[in-house]
Amino acid sequence: MKKILFYSLTMSLLASACQPKEAAKDFATGNLQDKRCFVVIGNEPFSPAGNVIGLENSYNLAWPEAGMLTPEAERELLIRTFGDSTATSFAEAAERLLYLTWGYEEGDAEIQLLELKTDSIADTLQYTYGHLESSCTVNGNLATFLIKDDIFVVGAAHGTYSAQYVNVDVKKGSIVHIEDLMDTTRLGEAIRLAVSDLDVNEDVRGCLFDEFAEADRLPVPVDYLVDSTFSTITVVYQLYEVAPYACGIQSVVLPVYWLAKHVPFTQCGKELFDLTDAKAVAEAK
Repeated sequence: MKKILFYSLTMSLLASACQPKEAAKDFATGNLQDKRCFVVIGNEPFSPAGNVIGLENSYNLAWPEAGMLTPEAERELLIRTFGDSTATSFAEAAERLLYLTWGYEEGDAEIQLLELKTDSIADTLQYTYGHLESSCTVNGNLATFLIKDDIFVVGAAHGTYSAQYVNVDVKKGSIVHIEDLMDTTRLGEAIRLAVSDLDVNEDVRGCLFDEFAEADRLPVPVDYLVDSTFSTITVVYQLYEVAPYACGIQSVVLPVYWLAKHVPFTQCGKELFDLTDAKAVAEAK
């Protein structure tokens, strides 16, 4: 009888231990796009564009379906995507983007905003444009939104652009900030060390502004992404944050085991990157 009871208990434990891990929540997004082209006409010249200018605004966005994010996370994604802290919904923010007049309503000029019926602005017009797009990839329980924008104002020497990353805990529907993963008080020093010592960051090393090239730490950026194998974290600096425009957006690659030797990870970070192999962490170069 005891043998039967022991056998039953053992099989029960084995069965529970071999249960498959909880499947990742199905994180659904929809693709939303729109475009507006205008001719802006005023009775006074808009230097340096003259008195007629083309205006083109568009977006092509991956957006989470209803209920995928907490209200706080959806609000933050809205602000990060559109840069508009006053809009309260996607529809409101998108409408403002598509009808934005780029500050040409200056002085006493009388403005006429005439929407073009064609898909593009006439080649004879000088034009200002703004394009916003995003995509979403899901790895396990981490969904990452890549938000890119591209803006050019007529008469400017060059346009500007950005590539922002928003990482979402699929199960909780909350945004995972870099400080949720590790102690960021020591991260700036680790990033600077990674630029100096790791060959993968050699291009960044040659681009830093003098003030950062000679410093012992770099600013901790908001943007980061995790590779599909969860073996590296890449922190991302937007234009002008640490390097001149000619060098573009700067990305610093941080191998997770290497980083764990320099920066304490939180419990959340340890679980995400499976930092349970102390020997592997200790031996990381």
